[in-house]
Amino acid sequence: MLRHICVAAAFCATVSGPAGAQGSGPAASRDSPPFGALIDSVEAGEIVLRDVCLPGILNRRPIEELALYERLVAMPSRAAGAGADDKVWRLGSLSPVYAVAWADGSCSTYVDRGPSEKLRAMAAATILARPEGFAMTQTGLVDAGRVERTVYCAWNGEERLVATITTPANAKARTRALSSTVYRARGPSSLCPAR
Repeated sequence: MLRHICVAAAFCATVSGPAGAQGSGPAASRDSPPFGALIDSVEAGEIVLRDVCLPGILNRRPIEELALYERLVAMPSRAAGAGADDKVWRLGSLSPVYAVAWADGSCSTYVDRGPSEKLRAMAAATILARPEGFAMTQTGLVDAGRVERTVYCAWNGEERLVATITTPANAKARTRALSSTVYRARGPSSLCPAR
């Protein structure tokens, strides 16, 4: 119970923000706080994927700036299982929801708990709604059948744009409810065949 109160307090602190922060500089936060994301892990995951990771990678925008605008709070990298060179922000929701800016230039949305099927459907709809023209290139079980991974690819000249969705294959799998990673790379790969 105390943990939920602390998380709610952290969310409220990020929602209200420091006095006078509205509109002050590039990291100013959104005008209306995402109150529904406090208790809805699907809505929280959508904010991080749609408004932080996807535009951060695909539009080459600073992930930190996007995360702070969406009222995420910087966390130690170990909070999301990331390395010392990676950057992590958490949305102040009851279920841990993170944006991870990896040192390799990719960005992941992590939702630790929640309805995996709804999270998967939200992530797919969010990726497919992008103007880059993403198409699903593969889907199936990976990691010894523990998780289901779906890969979406789009092309920008010679550059591959990749978005993955990973969810537990069954209720017994001990893994995050959603992991979605977005990155850019050059040339074809086994995930994104040549056009």
